[in-house]
Amino acid sequence: MAQIDNIKSKIQQKEEFLTKKESELDMKMIQIRKKEEELLKKENELKSKEEQLEREQNDFNPIPPQIKNNDDDNNNHALPTIKTLIYGIEIPYLGLGTSRISDPINIVYNSIKNGLRLIDAAFKYGNEKEVGEGIKKAIDEGLCKREDLFIIGKIWLFEREDPEKAIKSALNRLQLKYLDLYLDHWPSGNIYDRMNNCVEYRQQSIFDVWPKMESLVEKGLTRGIGCSNYNVQSLLNLLSFCKIKPVVNEIELHPYYFSENLIKFCNKENIAIIAYYPLAHGNGAKKYIKEHGGQMNSFQEKNILDLAQNYNRTPTQIILNWEISQGIITIPGISQEKDTEEEIIKKRIKENLGALDFKMSNEDIKLLNSNGKKQKFCGCKRFFGINIMA
Repeated sequence: MAQIDNIKSKIQQKEEFLTKKESELDMKMIQIRKKEEELLKKENELKSKEEQLEREQNDFNPIPPQIKNNDDDNNNHALPTIKTLIYGIEIPYLGLGTSRISDPINIVYNSIKNGLRLIDAAFKYGNEKEVGEGIKKAIDEGLCKREDLFIIGKIWLFEREDPEKAIKSALNRLQLKYLDLYLDHWPSGNIYDRMNNCVEYRQQSIFDVWPKMESLVEKGLTRGIGCSNYNVQSLLNLLSFCKIKPVVNEIELHPYYFSENLIKFCNKENIAIIAYYPLAHGNGAKKYIKEHGGQMNSFQEKNILDLAQNYNRTPTQIILNWEISQGIITIPGISQEKDTEEEIIKKRIKENLGALDFKMSNEDIKLLNSNGKKQKFCGCKRFFGINIMA
């Protein structure tokens, strides 16, 4: 009996020993996994630093490395038709700006009918309902599906206290369930009363507004969020605290106004540029030129005419190609009454899309970057009392 007890005791000791060893092995496995995670983290940090160094090395040249066409791009195009933004959002390089267009339903519908898939809208433009009618007509006729389109909206100054209410109102006017991008239209906390020379209404700061904008993504009301008319300092303020980065910054950009430092900063931070007034021929630009007694016409500038002759292209195509070649998304409008007939819209869209079919040399692109009168047409002093743009 004593012998049996002795054997049981030894077995129990063995089991305890094995249990202890097993526990020690488990601890070592946990330590190994922890080490692997630390190594993976360091590897990712190192990769991130290498990418940052590479971006900084290219920082002095606003022209990015050769852009490759997406796999789905039409092989007939020399330039890409689609740009991939951060968070994997894909956006067409060429679209339609709807500010001050004279016949929104007809222009939006026929633009989609003739191949455009990017529509840039905003509350401030006062035509979201008509833009939505044009989109709905194209979808109802089977010209495209909603997921084929990329629709941008913007929150206006006095809407910034409640972005969710603002975007839901915009979606109702546009007859959509979601937007692809929703932008903060201007980086300001105040609305200026020009008549009385004082601040009319004080807005919430971006530190209050942006978290509410981020919630719109989380709620599925928009696929992404971004900025419009932000300068470097405004972007730095935002990047210092945001959880969801702005994927784009929509700014005035054309042959007369090329903000090289702002473009470099956005490229470095992986914030895509969308150019409005890209041809310097929109109604807003023409109004400014007329009011200031100017004779500016980008289609008649010698450097652009020379390039148009060299590449056997139109001035429109030279300007749009110049922008897209640098990774800049561009949204020319169709704004004159005489340009609203279907055949004229078709001709304009075909001409715009033709900007994708050739490549300009880096030397010619740099020439257009550096030349020009450095004239901005969309001033913000009327909104805020001061010019907050870089």
